[in-house]
Amino acid sequence: MQRHLTAINRDRLSAPFQKLAKYGYLNGDYSILDYGCGLGDDATELEAHGLNINAWDPVHRPNATKTPCDIVNLGFVLNVIEDQPERQDTLKAAYQYTNKLLLVSVMLANEAKQEHFKPYKDGVITSRNTFQKYYSQAQIRCYIEQVLKVKTTPFGQGIIAVFKSAQLEEAHHLELQFQNYNWQHITQRPTPKVINKAEQKSLFEKHQDLLADFWQYCLHIGRMPANDEFEQSPAIRQIFSSHNKAFQFLQGYYDQAEFVQAKTKRYDDLLVYFALSLFGKRKAKSHMPAKLTRDIKIHFESYNHALEEAKSLLFSISEPANIGNACYQAYENIKLGELHDNHSYILPTRFLNQLPAILRVYIGSAAQLYGDIDDIDLVKIHMRSGKVTFLKYDDFSKKLPLLVERVKVKLLEQNIDYFFYGDDYPNQPLYNKIDYLKKGSGEYKSQQRFDKKLAAMLKGVEKSEWPNWPILQKVFEYWSVELKNNRFIKLKK
Repeated sequence: MQRHLTAINRDRLSAPFQKLAKYGYLNGDYSILDYGCGLGDDATELEAHGLNINAWDPVHRPNATKTPCDIVNLGFVLNVIEDQPERQDTLKAAYQYTNKLLLVSVMLANEAKQEHFKPYKDGVITSRNTFQKYYSQAQIRCYIEQVLKVKTTPFGQGIIAVFKSAQLEEAHHLELQFQNYNWQHITQRPTPKVINKAEQKSLFEKHQDLLADFWQYCLHIGRMPANDEFEQSPAIRQIFSSHNKAFQFLQGYYDQAEFVQAKTKRYDDLLVYFALSLFGKRKAKSHMPAKLTRDIKIHFESYNHALEEAKSLLFSISEPANIGNACYQAYENIKLGELHDNHSYILPTRFLNQLPAILRVYIGSAAQLYGDIDDIDLVKIHMRSGKVTFLKYDDFSKKLPLLVERVKVKLLEQNIDYFFYGDDYPNQPLYNKIDYLKKGSGEYKSQQRFDKKLAAMLKGVEKSEWPNWPILQKVFEYWSVELKNNRFIKLKK
């Protein structure tokens, strides 16, 4: 087998290193070993940024030093090893060099794709005479867990994390619940009340930016921050001597209803976090970050009380009526998406943090099986079947996005079905994108004009029967138009 031919040149970080960057692991705090680095493009890029990275490859860098590191990346290595004992030994060796986090990445493919290649051992031979062992997401997780006797966490499709550090694992899951939330998405920057006391007013005006940042952070975490949580704490304490005095000072300047709302939001965030910890069978008590311990003291009677509340929330997702009621509530609050009565609710993933806690747990459980959903555009919540479907489009900013991948996660079976469009199925245009836009916005009005022109070309055809992308091209040909940059261009005859 010509294994060395599988190494490719890159002009950007590989997918696993992009995930590490996204989650903050390339901030310079961690040493890294790229185990099986290929041509070493990732290492070259990270070295240029001053990171502590070591890179070894049996063909391209055989003399490099392999040394234990905080993070070990085993990227697209296992799938090119045709010898099964060697494949296991490679995985075990990479794990032995890991201090905190091992990231394993492989190629995924369905059976239809593999049928195009010549079978060999437990994989296939490609056109370049290289071996490839393709996996499903469930297969690679199961393989790693069986070989290493560990639990795994999906970072993305075919990108699987193994945490050796329980503290780092818990910090990762905690950050997932809170990192995408910005209080200003719900309320604008707080406007101070009018204060008559000249001395207080002068103090507020002198330090208005600092106090606004402090209040904003209080809203973000739903409580007063500890000294080591707020970056500008020394400045606050120099003026007010303590966070508590600063917080009390601001009671007369900002709307306290906002803070009550923030506490409720944080409480829900914590419930979702603990419910998903229970779903993932993680035990957080012995290695909770300090921030989480403080949250529990403010929002719950005890750690056990938090777990009981979370357990009740997790069990509630098994009742279809609960999911259905929450979908109707979410649709009423968000006021966009596609609600199919008593069946499903489809909405853009950017609104997930605004959903009721039960739906966040329902979708979060599916994401724990699937992996990172940042590149997913729409999520379909099935009300009765215990399923969640993730929908990925070629470019959701287009007026007529094309469905490229549909992923159905079956929570009861803890299994995933993948449907690829463009190869296995013809691309399906999203004809009702307007349902996912805020009414009255400029984008909504522009989409209306586009949809009107498209509907005129398909006049007489029931919308439920509107064609897939290849057939739609013939419709455009009939009308002598071309869809280019979201506009219909008249073709010259």
